[in-house]
Formats: sequence, C-alpha cells, structure tokens
Amino acid sequence: MSRRVIVLTTDAPTTDDIVAIADGATVELSAEVRDALAASRAVVERAIEAGEPVYGLNRRLGAGRDAAVDPAGFAEFQRRTIANHRGGTGEPLAAREVRAVIAARLAGFTRGGAGVRPELAEAYAALLDAGVHPVVPRRGSVGAADLTVLAEVAAVVTGDGLVLRDGGDGPPRPAAEALAAAGLAPLALAPHEGIAVLSANAYSIGVGALVASDAAALAEAADLTVALSLEAVGAASPAGNLSPYSTVVADARGGTGQRASAERIRDAVAGGALERPGRTVSVQDPLAFRTAPQLHGALREAVDRLRAELDLELAARSENPVVDVPSGRMVSGGNFQALPLALAFENLRLVLAHVASASERRTAAHSLALAPSRAAGETRIPGLLLYAAAAAVAELRQLAAPVTLGITTLSGVEDHATLAPVALQLAQRSLALTGEVLAIEALHATDLLGVGGATATGARTGALQASLSALVDDALPAATLAETAQSVLRNAR
Repeated sequence: MSRRVIVLTTDAPTTDDIVAIADGATVELSAEVRDALAASRAVVERAIEAGEPVYGLNRRLGAGRDAAVDPAGFAEFQRRTIANHRGGTGEPLAAREVRAVIAARLAGFTRGGAGVRPELAEAYAALLDAGVHPVVPRRGSVGAADLTVLAEVAAVVTGDGLVLRDGGDGPPRPAAEALAAAGLAPLALAPHEGIAVLSANAYSIGVGALVASDAAALAEAADLTVALSLEAVGAASPAGNLSPYSTVVADARGGTGQRASAERIRDAVAGGALERPGRTVSVQDPLAFRTAPQLHGALREAVDRLRAELDLELAARSENPVVDVPSGRMVSGGNFQALPLALAFENLRLVLAHVASASERRTAAHSLALAPSRAAGETRIPGLLLYAAAAAVAELRQLAAPVTLGITTLSGVEDHATLAPVALQLAQRSLALTGEVLAIEALHATDLLGVGGATATGARTGALQASLSALVDDALPAATLAETAQSVLRNAR
C-alpha cells in the first residue's frame, strides 16, 4: 500500500498535515517552496557579505550577544551551537512524537523566516521519509524555543547524535550509521543555520498537533460514553431524561461546543428505548448527567482554541532573528515566546479535569446501582474500578494547576519563559487519565445494563455495549480491561 504524501507549499500546513506525517506520511517540498527557501537564504548571504551585526550569525548567543564571531570560525560556531544546546534529559520521545517535531520544524522552514538552504530543508524531509528518528530526551525545553529538542534533530542531520531503532527496541544507533544505512549523507551547517534550526517551538507545535487530534477524539468518546450511561440508568430506573440534550436547551445558550455535544449524544441514543413514547422518566437527572453537553462542549471549544493557536504557529515566522525577504533584513524579535499556545494547553488540562470529574460521579452512581448485584455475585467488573477513577480524578485536579508562569533561565538575557513544553506534557498525561476515567464509566454502564438483562438500543449505543460486554466476558485483568475499553471507545462508530 502506498504511503500518503504531504506536499509542503508556500501555504501554511495544517495540524492534520502534521498528524499525517507523524503517522508515516512522506513529505515533498514544492518547487515554489524551494524558491522561497532560496530567496530567504539570499538575505542571509547578503548580511554576511555586508558584515552587518546579526544575532547568531556574526554575533554570539545569549549573554555574549554583542561579541563578534570571526567569519573564519563560522563553521565551528555552528557545531558548537548545536553541541551546547544538547542538554535534554529524561526518557526519549516516541518515534511518532519525533516525526511530529521534525515535521513542524520543516514546516517552519517553508515559511521563509529561518534563512536555511533548500538542501537543509530537504535533509529534514529525508529523515522523515527514511524513518530515521533521532533520540530526543523529553525534558529540557522551557518554551522559549524548543532548543534542546531541536538540537538533537540537528545533531543527527549533521551526523552526530543517536537514532531510535525500528520499533523502538534495542539500543539506539549512532546517527552516522543510521544515515549511511538509509543512503543519506551528513550535512554540514552553513553560517546562521546553527541558530536557525533551533529557533522554533517545533516540539510544542508538532506534539501539540497530536494532542489536539487526541483531544478531539476524546470529546467524541466522552459523548458516546454519556449516551451509554443514559441508556444504562434509563433501563434501571426512571432516569435518563433526554431534555438536557435537546436543541431547545442547546439553542437557549448558543455555545457551538454544547450544540455539537448535545447533537452527538442525541444521535447516539436515537431510535432507542430512551425515546419510547410514554416512558416514565424523572423530571431531572443529577448534574453530572444533565450538564454533560456544557462540559463536553467546553472540551470541544478548548480543542478548537488549541487548533487555532497551532494553525497560527504553523503559519508564523517564529525565528530569532527572523528573515524578512521583502525588506531584505534579518530582524531580532521574540516570536518564539508562544504564550497563547502554552495557555491553550493549560486550558485544555483544566477542562479535562472537569470532564473526568463528572464522569467519575456518573460512575459512582452506576456503582451504587450495582451494589445489590455485586453483593449477589452477579457483576462482572471489579467494584474497586471506581477507586481507580477517583484516583485518576485526584491526579487530574493537580495537573490542572498552572505551570506557565515564567522562570529565569540561563542568564539575565533569557529571563522569562512560557514553559509550554511542560504544559504540553501535562496535557498528554491529562488526556491519558481522562480516557481511563471515561473507559471505567463505560464499563460500569455496560455492567449495569448486563445485570438487568437490558440491551442498549440507541443508534450507536447498542454496538458499543456489545463490544464492551465481550471485553467484560473475557475476564481480563482490570488494567487491561480499562486500557482495551479506551481503544473500543476511540474506535467506536
């Protein structure tokens, strides 16, 4: 089967393009992008010839920003720039995350602000197409450009560093060996390219695109889980009132996220027992049930906000100095300070904590309803799965605390940072925990239906119950059960 091809043009790529590349698509640079890269590089070459003082080109970095670099030492300056920034620690990024980082930095090159040669951009594309994935330690960037992360990518391009083995098994390979095996040659960095490859938030943008995609899928899973819970409580009691999910209620407030969530829940239970005429139903369910569209709507809107910030960054020229082709200048600035993106990660974590908290409360209601059957030995899932959900929510509440208030870093020059990568990593953890909490809710709803001999009859809930019930019948260990249930929710149609 042929691999998908993403062609980078002078139009900004999308978050979906980054996700596709992370998932294995190959990359091509259009002729117009090569021309744009050449035009951007020409500005750098003119600055070199003119000898005008430019940060990171013929002036040193950080506190040494006003110290000159001898043109005879340009090549060594590039090497030392990369080596000095390889300060990351911790577990390496997964290959999919590394691909997202490379894709985001390559996309940044195409915007024209970096001033790199076309052949350097081609070298980054070649890494992706050959599946050469640098070993990138997870910890080190503080959100004033993802310096430590991008230094590891640049090191591999130049023949240094380490590369993940296929499948992630076994010790890493030396970059030179991996490049040779892929038919690629190391590339020496030209003047200015040392800082140019580093000056971007490609980790926060690239892996952020994966987070946005995962969060959007989680919003869908959350709506479907609520629909199954409504079927379960409706089969066991007069609960399951559908009025909070009506267009009347959604339109009365008018939020786009709430409308979308309410519609998805209505569609999932459509045609089922909850819509049966004359069914006895309570006038109002507990808040964790009846405010789900508002909560899940907030999640959908948080995802939209995150995608909007990612799209802005993917279209931006965030380098410092930024190459401006129209004016022919290299201009120092601070576009790498992506606080709006960092705050979008913060907001997402807070919303996820609310979504998971309500899910845990619905699970508690199911667990209470299951108590007589549990005492009789008729339930099929461990009762203390509820405790796992409660523990996850407790952690989510801690993760929701802000982390982006800036810190002083290396010197009096780099004196503030957004900590966007830390906010991103906490968002990843929050997504994983929320997915687990929702899976535990869905399992409890399935068990509640099962002990009552009921079947979910909604347009989408019936198939979901059947899939989850088959899992429960397999008597899997609780951890495996919850993990597999998450996969069922993600793939439910």
